[in-house]
Amino acid sequence: MNLELKEAITFEDHMWLVELHNDPFVLKNITNPMPVSFDQHMNWYKNLNWQKEQRYIFYVDGVRAGFTKFYQIDPPNMNCVLGADLHKDFRGKGLAKSMWQLMLKKCFDELKLHRVSLTTASFNEIAQKVYVGLGFVEEGRKVESLYRDGHYFDEICMYLLYGNWSE
Repeated sequence: MNLELKEAITFEDHMWLVELHNDPFVLKNITNPMPVSFDQHMNWYKNLNWQKEQRYIFYVDGVRAGFTKFYQIDPPNMNCVLGADLHKDFRGKGLAKSMWQLMLKKCFDELKLHRVSLTTASFNEIAQKVYVGLGFVEEGRKVESLYRDGHYFDEICMYLLYGNWSE
């Protein structure tokens, strides 16, 4: 199986990214659960701070499978925040761990970072299992910061240090 992250994003990719973002499963698990239009997406994308953010599409055997986000990249302090989403056709196949391993390789081997972090919803137990399996550690919570389906949930803050990462 050939797995890769590609930086070049085409017009067709943007249409796919809007579909991915607006997937109900993705919306439930991201901080802002509001769907976006194509125009809203393009406006957001054009205004990214490319000195502090990177975006890649995750490919499996040449097919788009997910979207990875590296943001708040802080070279002086050698850290960044990560996020990723898998397309519904690729969930449940054990690919999340492989996607995150590629992301961590980019962070630690290419960007030479010392620390990476993420947040995840307290109800997203599948993602938490992936993160813990990769070596991420909980460092705190944003208590009741997410509102879904009439209830409040915590955001779990997790981190991984280069010295604790095993490829």
